[in-house]
Amino acid sequence: MPPSLSDNRNRQAWLLAAGFSLIFLAILAPGIYSVDGNAMLAVSESLVTHRGFTVPAGVGVPGVGGRIYSHWYPLLSVLNAPFAYVALLVSRAVHLPFHYVAAVFALPMMGVLTAGTAAFVFLLARHLGASAAGAWLAAVSFCIATVALAYGRTFYAEPLLAFLTAGAVYFAFGLSTRRVSYASLFAALAMLAKPTGILVGPVLAVYLLLKRAPLRRCLLPLMGTAAGFTLFAAFNVMRFGHPLDFGIRSPFQLAYLPAGVAGLIASPGYGLLWYCPTTVLAIFGFRAARKEKKFEALSVAAVFSGFLVLHSALPYWFAAWSWGPRYLVPAVPLLCALTGLLHGGFRKALVVLTLAGFAINVPTTFSFYERYYAELNDKGIPTEQTMAWSLRAPWLHGWPAAIREMQDARQSDVREIFAERSIPSRTISESRALRVVAVWWWVLPLMHIPRWVGAGLSGLILLLGCWLVLRGRPPVAEAAEYPNFGC
Repeated sequence: MPPSLSDNRNRQAWLLAAGFSLIFLAILAPGIYSVDGNAMLAVSESLVTHRGFTVPAGVGVPGVGGRIYSHWYPLLSVLNAPFAYVALLVSRAVHLPFHYVAAVFALPMMGVLTAGTAAFVFLLARHLGASAAGAWLAAVSFCIATVALAYGRTFYAEPLLAFLTAGAVYFAFGLSTRRVSYASLFAALAMLAKPTGILVGPVLAVYLLLKRAPLRRCLLPLMGTAAGFTLFAAFNVMRFGHPLDFGIRSPFQLAYLPAGVAGLIASPGYGLLWYCPTTVLAIFGFRAARKEKKFEALSVAAVFSGFLVLHSALPYWFAAWSWGPRYLVPAVPLLCALTGLLHGGFRKALVVLTLAGFAINVPTTFSFYERYYAELNDKGIPTEQTMAWSLRAPWLHGWPAAIREMQDARQSDVREIFAERSIPSRTISESRALRVVAVWWWVLPLMHIPRWVGAGLSGLILLLGCWLVLRGRPPVAEAAEYPNFGC
């Protein structure tokens, strides 16, 4: 590859990462609603205030010595600890509860991780043979037309795992010792981000073997996964006294597989095809990639299949109150990278499905998607697994629920809401989050700052982010000079 072309690729990737980081900052949520997210945030807070991993009762489960530990995963909490420390200092200065300020300070990292994943989507698509224009469109569609738009505003482990998985795959495809070493580091961190990250290293090791890389280099991803597993096992011993005790039972059974696969792929409630419609075109991108990049295309398919099978074999494959297939978030970037190889009629279809995906996912940028689940819960209507094949699917009702949340917010005083006693709740009347517009500047009156100041600043940040993303779009001449493979 000519050095100038490589430099331009990196420049475009950096512009995409910077632009989407600003876009996610502009639409930052005012807090964390999910149980998982608050539990992992509690670990960050504990690292700052108590120099340990214990958490308050009700947030975790009993472990060694009767102490309470969160049963979620360590990496996100550790990475967020510096932000939690800054939040502690800010909370003292503005006289607001530490937990609330810590939640706000934790969320920008999630947007940056999602933006970084978009950059890897661009680079992966280019490596697979996409034109510069196709790769740019694939990266944009990932950020605005899939569940990444929703989960970039949450505090779940999946966006971190998505970043690490996409990065590991991209670096491994470079084949050099230096690139494979980076892939191995990412594979180790993927294991610490979430146990299902264990599949990344083995898939990449097999890929390197098929590419006939030196055996020592082939073993590096396995060594990375082994290192991550060892650290996680030591963490489990510290918490629960056994290397394989994660504090929660995960009853993998093949009997769950058919329902899980069908549900995660096609069910109206949680199906990939409904919440990430552009991914349906990945199969055509796979056909294009395998012509010249056979083993790379097979590796992408293997990683996706691995995540699909692992999570489909669980009884809770639907991931509780989720927006679409949350467990497949780490695989979505790889599918989007394949769509970058499309052209002609398929490229037009990608544009149309990108617009459709944006329309489906955009309500989550100004409301908490859990609002709809809470409305059903208030009415006594079963949710979660029973919703999978129902027309009560969240994507069909996301807009009306978001509008109702905005209407409630306009009739409520945010200062009165946040003065109420904070208790975990899945009902609307007892929840703080579900009665506000879910953007950071809506709660500025808590600090005696007018909303219009924050809204104006948010608008400027959003415009700057969009400008940077558009700056990353390749010139027409370059797109024509380096065409992608045909379908």
